[in-house]
Amino acid sequence: MQLFVIVTLCIMTCPLLYGGYVFYLLARLDRAEKQARRYSICPVCHRVIRLTHFRCSCGKDHELIPTDKEIFYIKCSCGKRLPKLPRLGRDELVALCPHHRPYHSIGKYVGTFPEVLLPIVGGTSTGKSALLAAWTFYAQKRLPFGYGVDVTFPFEGGTEYADDCLRRFQQGVPPGKTALIDPPAVGLDIVSQTSRKGLRLYLYDPAGEVFDPLSNESENTLNPFGYYDFMDGVLFVIDPFSLPVFQQKYPQEFLNSHGFQASDKRTEDSCEKFIRGLYAHNLGHDEYHYASCAVVITKADAFELDSLVGDEAVQKHMKANPRLSFDDALDEVCSLQLKNWGLGHVVELLSKHFKSVRCFSVSAYGHVPEDGIPFIPQRIELPILWLLNKKMPHVLVKR
Repeated sequence: MQLFVIVTLCIMTCPLLYGGYVFYLLARLDRAEKQARRYSICPVCHRVIRLTHFRCSCGKDHELIPTDKEIFYIKCSCGKRLPKLPRLGRDELVALCPHHRPYHSIGKYVGTFPEVLLPIVGGTSTGKSALLAAWTFYAQKRLPFGYGVDVTFPFEGGTEYADDCLRRFQQGVPPGKTALIDPPAVGLDIVSQTSRKGLRLYLYDPAGEVFDPLSNESENTLNPFGYYDFMDGVLFVIDPFSLPVFQQKYPQEFLNSHGFQASDKRTEDSCEKFIRGLYAHNLGHDEYHYASCAVVITKADAFELDSLVGDEAVQKHMKANPRLSFDDALDEVCSLQLKNWGLGHVVELLSKHFKSVRCFSVSAYGHVPEDGIPFIPQRIELPILWLLNKKMPHVLVKR
């Protein structure tokens, strides 16, 4: 009788235990899948990708998705155990975009930090590439000490680009123009040295021809960029020497002799082209109310521009309005000068499509380019830090 009871209990209990074990495994698998489910944006093809493909240190690529047989780890052919979950160390592996053949590397620690996407908009020779190179130089030389952060360049080719900017600015050699219509993003990981919180910044610098006036050849560039769908702000660049008020006073031959090249395109046309590009993405005012726009006057170190939109003009404005901060005074000075130059309607058009608009003037080089004299960018960080803080307040706090 006792044997019968024992056998009966075993028959009834074993399925329950097995069912419980299966439920336990499924629950673990479900939790693991949720923990592994992170997304990012490819800096090359601009698509949103789920982070599933990673590269072992031996160079072999793997799809790291939790399965019922291997929930937490997978073994590479080199013998190394590769984690499938971020909390187990998966972030330390190089992530890959599977939309490329071969797979394209998008760096380590992908999905760890919030991502901020900022395109640089402006016609040919407006100073977009110089702005990007100057920011890259500033981010390496001054940002870590001024804001207590570590700066790294996670994307493929990013470190080489940053080293080239550093070398050029130390030797006083201007950067080359962007030739690509749709270049990959320049990425920066900016992480606090104390809290280890941070962000991943994407900066896009397409060739200025993209924003040149419409023609039969340029019509197809209205809808070129996937990152328009995700951008968190925009840097709209204005070359003052492209304006009629300066063209007669400073002809192109004179500017060339001093190391400058003026844009021969109208700022109004570039702005209209950019706005039409947004609508080509089916993105109108209502969908971009959250983003901000920094209007950036470049080449502010040249000739009399410092007295119009540079430090000299700002200090004079602050003396007349002592309650203003430097940033507020700079915005007012630049806004007023843009109106005087006949570009007030450009600022108004941008204000209709972005949550907030603020004006800046920058000098990528710090002086008129001369052979062998190192470049020292002036105010180059202000528009980018303003956009970052509009998106993520208090992430970057000056010491």
